[in-house]
Amino acid sequence: MKKAALLLALACAFALNAQAADYTQNRHVKMGVSCEMCHGEKNAVPNPGIDQCKACHNPKEVAEKTKDVKPTNPHVSPHYGNELDCALCHLQHSPTEDYCAECHQFGFKAP
Repeated sequence: MKKAALLLALACAFALNAQAADYTQNRHVKMGVSCEMCHGEKNAVPNPGIDQCKACHNPKEVAEKTKDVKPTNPHVSPHYGNELDCALCHLQHSPTEDYCAECHQFGFKAP
């Protein structure tokens, strides 16, 4: 039984590492950002939020860069201003999502 559990754990770890290599996390790694910079030592922050993102990304500057996106700027909303948790769209270890699409049909494509 222990051997089967070990094999399952290894398969999951391999799948997660392969998946992570394909998405946004790779951009951070290429720029020298370590896992600990967002997740803390020993993964103390398993799900980093906007506070971790704001350490490097200024929400006002991000909103300015996307001001011409139509039909509306995805980084400024009447609901959250420019303080929506970045990881609701910009997932690091899986494909990005359009969080706004839960209620709206803007058709945003998050990188």
